[in-house]
Amino acid sequence: MTKKLFFAVLVLSVLCIAVPAAEQKTATAKEDGWISLFDGTLNGWKASENKSTWSVKDGLLVTEGPRSHLFYVGPVQDANFVNFELKTEIKTTKGSNSGIYFHTAYQETDWPAKGFEVQVNNTHSDRKKTGGLYAVEDVLDNSPAKDGEWFTEHIIVQGSNVVIKVNGKTTVDWTEPPGFVHSQFPGRKLSHGTFALQGHDPNSVVYYRSIMVKPLPPRMTGPLKVAVLTGGHDFEQKPFFEMFDSFKDVKWTEVQLKDHSEIFEDIGNWDYDVIVMYNMTENISQKRQDNFKKLLDRGIGLVCLHHSMGAFQSWPEFRKISGGKYYTKPAVEDGKEIRGSTYMHDIDMEIKIADKSHPITRGIEDFKIHDEGYKYCGFEKDNHVLLTVDHPESDKTVGWVRQYGRSKVCGIQLGHDGQAYGNPNYRKLVLRAIQWTAGRLK
Repeated sequence: MTKKLFFAVLVLSVLCIAVPAAEQKTATAKEDGWISLFDGTLNGWKASENKSTWSVKDGLLVTEGPRSHLFYVGPVQDANFVNFELKTEIKTTKGSNSGIYFHTAYQETDWPAKGFEVQVNNTHSDRKKTGGLYAVEDVLDNSPAKDGEWFTEHIIVQGSNVVIKVNGKTTVDWTEPPGFVHSQFPGRKLSHGTFALQGHDPNSVVYYRSIMVKPLPPRMTGPLKVAVLTGGHDFEQKPFFEMFDSFKDVKWTEVQLKDHSEIFEDIGNWDYDVIVMYNMTENISQKRQDNFKKLLDRGIGLVCLHHSMGAFQSWPEFRKISGGKYYTKPAVEDGKEIRGSTYMHDIDMEIKIADKSHPITRGIEDFKIHDEGYKYCGFEKDNHVLLTVDHPESDKTVGWVRQYGRSKVCGIQLGHDGQAYGNPNYRKLVLRAIQWTAGRLK
């Protein structure tokens, strides 16, 4: 090793050691989409009524005093969150009570009327303990955390689902029923809003040292942001994108994959609600596979159209994700030989609606389409079939839905060319698939 190289390695090693662990953690968190809401000051926060209850001591956010709520009013998401993950590190003292509100709004006095409260209480006399969704799904009597010890409270809100974890263990997994109205707190309804920390009473002393948020799509209001993946297969671009232009409240972006899967290389600033796959690219690294699955764990919608069934041939998990696979060549899976799939252009198919009650197909009657047929494809057994066809050049299943992680997935085998894109029923199916996978269509 040369002296210059040795010196460079030595300097790099010293720099790595010199970076505090907290800073290293923050940097990693940002790469994963986490954003800090607490910078060691009260910047971006606004206290209600007894404002002196809140202070910062030795870099810790402290509540000690009469009732007061500290609302986030900073720039992240304009302090208006719908779907998100929130992680806080907390330490309570004996007999203390606090809480974390979400989907709330600034209120000068009293307990916040809007939104839900996640309880912070290890030994206070209130039976409702840490990790509960207050007065909705409570953790009674036995707290999963202890006074005097730092613990993590992790809140995940996605659509109508609320998950709460304490030190990594799930304490609440609650789904808001349709038409839910709380008898005692009518403002407890999933919607949107900011966060608030609770200063409960003069005898409650509670410390917060980390408050991190990760905004999650999909958005429940406003235009849906859709990434349309292309690459690896030619198609009639003009009529295809005219179809997307016709979709109301859909803001679409073509992502032409030149390196097969580069959209999944860095998902730290991901801002799409739905992925529409119309690519037939092959290569996807382990990192990109992992990032793709992370997006699905967040609940990002996925719509797989036509030749995307032939994408990522060497990644077995993709068939489980999409629900269907076009085999570009014979293969062996689980010790079983599988013949290659076939296709036939320019055939007339009569599409049957297999499930007329599903939100995607509701109100659509059986229809005819001039398209390309696929045969000898592989399908997951737990697909819920929406569309079928009886044609010698096509598999019976041509449309399905499934769940992968927290994501809704819709597969539509149809959609080869301009004649298909222009079919009004096909357009309706694709639009509804986007809306349904985004959680907008019930």
